[in-house]
Amino acid sequence: MNDDTDSLHCDPSGERLVALCRNAHRGVDRQDEIDYWYRLGQRDAYAYAAGVVIARGVDLEAFSLAERLTGALTQGVADLGALRSVVLDPTHRTAGVEAGLAWMGPAAFHAQFPPAGVDHDFGMRWGANGDQRLSLRLPTGRDHGLLYAYDPTWDEYAVLSRDASTAAVEGAFARALQSDIPMSPASFAALVAQEPPTPAPVDRASGIQVQL
Repeated sequence: MNDDTDSLHCDPSGERLVALCRNAHRGVDRQDEIDYWYRLGQRDAYAYAAGVVIARGVDLEAFSLAERLTGALTQGVADLGALRSVVLDPTHRTAGVEAGLAWMGPAAFHAQFPPAGVDHDFGMRWGANGDQRLSLRLPTGRDHGLLYAYDPTWDEYAVLSRDASTAAVEGAFARALQSDIPMSPASFAALVAQEPPTPAPVDRASGIQVQL
């Protein structure tokens, strides 16, 4: 692993790859059921290639750079100068990739959200380093609950949704697994929000009419 952030350098090849990634992102259309995953994969491939060139090697730093780049694009950053700054910023939490997430320590988190029900874990593969955990806490008898992230490096928690449905989280999880780039909790939360709402259960008993 390359921990020397001073070695990061966006040369002309890196600049071109960042531009290609930005251009590929413009073609990603979630409503296009045929080409969506192909175009997303193309964008992520350019992002990873940019990470390898800028980090000068295939290591976690390259994945971290790719995550920062795709995260910024997802949030609407399109200017190449701004994208370059995001990629070269090693403090990924302040690079805009996880904007809107409020991280808190264990005491504050457990005080606001006392353990209740069952926590369903969705793996420790998230974030730039691929070590953050996502969990859905479901109260007994409910299919909606608290979706949150845990960062073991900082020992901090972040709430992604206070009322996420099991179907939406599982749907987002299935889509996230199709990407080779480690996904940030903020990007996963965006996937959950884009899942179609769960249809209301049909009360079949009320529709049964008995004729005497």
